[in-house]
Amino acid sequence: MEDPNSSISKSREKLYEDNWLKLQDWIIEKMKNCDGALIPMSREEIQRREEPELDYQIFLESASRTMIRFKKPERLIRMIVRVIDEQVKVTHTAMLLKSGHKNSFILIDSQGEKGVKIPIGFIRLNFDNPLIRLFDERHNYKISETGAIEYKEMLDLLHRSDKVKGDPDFRDLIDLTIKQMELLKATICVPIYYKKELLGVFVLGKKLSNIKFSRQEIGFFTTLANDVAMALANAQLIQDLQEKIFEVHKLYEREHKIFIHTAISLAAAIDARDPYTHGHTERVTQYALAIGEELEDIPEAQAYRNFKETLHISALLHDVGKIGVPDSILNKNGPLTKPEYEKVKEHSITGAAILYPIRELGDIAREVRAHHERHDGGGYPDSVKGEEIPFIARVIAVADTFDAITSDRPYRQKKMAEVAVQIIKDNSGTQFDPLIVSAFLLAYRKGKFSNVA
Repeated sequence: MEDPNSSISKSREKLYEDNWLKLQDWIIEKMKNCDGALIPMSREEIQRREEPELDYQIFLESASRTMIRFKKPERLIRMIVRVIDEQVKVTHTAMLLKSGHKNSFILIDSQGEKGVKIPIGFIRLNFDNPLIRLFDERHNYKISETGAIEYKEMLDLLHRSDKVKGDPDFRDLIDLTIKQMELLKATICVPIYYKKELLGVFVLGKKLSNIKFSRQEIGFFTTLANDVAMALANAQLIQDLQEKIFEVHKLYEREHKIFIHTAISLAAAIDARDPYTHGHTERVTQYALAIGEELEDIPEAQAYRNFKETLHISALLHDVGKIGVPDSILNKNGPLTKPEYEKVKEHSITGAAILYPIRELGDIAREVRAHHERHDGGGYPDSVKGEEIPFIARVIAVADTFDAITSDRPYRQKKMAEVAVQIIKDNSGTQFDPLIVSAFLLAYRKGKFSNVA
């Protein structure tokens, strides 16, 4: 039979064990709520302590790699503002960027909660603005080692520090800067310097967790600002270079148009000396360009820096040397004598001599000199043959011959286009390069010669 005292003893032990377990649970719960401290913490404080830390080193490395890809400052700014807003979790983030043309700082991008986010384009600060002046004149380094300024520290500095008591101007600047930060709802402002120039300002609102920014975070923003400054300077340099290239290109286009019109006028003036060849240069140019369109993808054409332009100018100026041929020969109503013909043949040499001294026309001069050479070597002035003849000169030779056959001359009437085509086909491989003749025939069949007046 069981001893009653033993049963009571076991009941008491069970009660003690249960109470002790309850006490343990209570202590553990209290320790959790105290986060290791002796004083219990509120639920809000516990939630704030549970904020996950951002690995700033990885963030910086990732951001630095990404910055390299951006060639325009505005796009870079938008990326930085968006990433900070997503990763750091603040009420709002904004970036003021220096505008070179306006000599002021403009709000380029802004992210954040509705009602807190600053509207883009709403803010424009010039160098007289206290916040900009503080950073531009480097007064911020009197306030913090990093150069970043915090709203609360600025208030403490204004009301409690001896730094401002003996310097009323500095005190006024601090006071006005605080008011500007209030307008921007800024908790922290971080300057962006490249060398000694202020390029912009990071503006950050308070953290969504209400926890104060740590020294590590402020150091992170300062380092990020340095990286951004370098990326901005590079992006701005690229943009300036692109704008300069565009300006040069526009200037080149303008001057090129003037040059083309000058060449056309010169060619027209030469044509006008001979009533029988009036319009010859313009027609040859159109024929040459039509043939060139069929050739522009082959290696010989691609070897030119600008095949179409070189062909255009060479065709326009192919007879510029006729300026040295006497009017009595050009206007002769009948066949030329041998000496007269030899004089006319000199026009290719004269044309090249006129163009060679002009640096930009050196390549053109080669084509002009060789446009009467023959594929078999029987042409003039140098009797070169085949691929020794510049490629564009071979094109002009075909176009020039087609126009000569289909135009009236003092000593004969013009012939039908079909006759000219047959003559050129018959002389393929002797007078003309077969490749050029093939391109000519292709362009002719496509009707590209029928629209030339």
